[in-house]
Amino acid sequence: MDDFLRDFVFKQRKFGRFTFSFLDVLLAACITGTGVMLRLAVVEYTVTNTHKLGAMFIDFILAYLCAELVYDSTRHRNRAFLTYSILVIYPTMIANSALWGQNSVYYVFFLFVGLYFWERGRKWRGLLGIAVGVVMALARMELSTKSLTLGWPNFYEIIGKEKFADLYNQVSVLCLTGILLTMIYIFVKKNVTLTRELSLRLFLFLALLIPYFAPSMPAWAGLTADIAALVYCMRWPKKFYVPMLHLIVSYSAYANIINGETKLPMPLYSVILLILLTDVGAGIYQEVVTSVRKGYKR
Repeated sequence: MDDFLRDFVFKQRKFGRFTFSFLDVLLAACITGTGVMLRLAVVEYTVTNTHKLGAMFIDFILAYLCAELVYDSTRHRNRAFLTYSILVIYPTMIANSALWGQNSVYYVFFLFVGLYFWERGRKWRGLLGIAVGVVMALARMELSTKSLTLGWPNFYEIIGKEKFADLYNQVSVLCLTGILLTMIYIFVKKNVTLTRELSLRLFLFLALLIPYFAPSMPAWAGLTADIAALVYCMRWPKKFYVPMLHLIVSYSAYANIINGETKLPMPLYSVILLILLTDVGAGIYQEVVTSVRKGYKR
């Protein structure tokens, strides 16, 4: 009997390309149950409808998708499982879907579907997924409630955004467009190869950059970068501080809107985001330089 139980608990079984034991299934069920209970604890604070229920369901699918991204690139089973485990209890994901019911996870899901297909070599499907995500994000911003607008601590917190808000909004679009076009020009001019590693770095960089310079960003503008930063950390564990710092900033943006105050001044959060942008940008620069040098050697 002891041998049977030991074999039942520890025996590795295979499903598709995955191997797992009974303990793995039990642990996955427990963390999934924890994520469900955390959402149920706050779901009644705002109106519950089909959009909110759908968003909570998508949370778990997105967590699994990100675990797949991590496993595909690292072949590290524990990192993939840790990615899923963290995301199902991620504070900003729970806040978006279950607490404030902003449903931003819908567009974020398509962005990561696009990244998933891109990294698997299905470029057109990847671009389509990202395009759908961007369109949904723009539509979501148009429909966002006034209580959650102008809540993201972007660059204009540092220089002051109250007195010249309209002017900053116009200039910011031009600045952001200029930065993006410059990046595209450099990548095309230097014939940079978009490897898996570089694709993820760029995805995170853009998820940080666009809300940082775009005008009138809502408090939920950092959700994409929250999740991308965690996937980034799982590929490069030494970058553990990136998701930690960004999650602090992202959740504080909600606290500022809901409670009217934060533990730290909002301009400080803008400085933290600038540091993260610089850090991720430095990694992109190193990848680009390496790619260009390899091109010259050929």
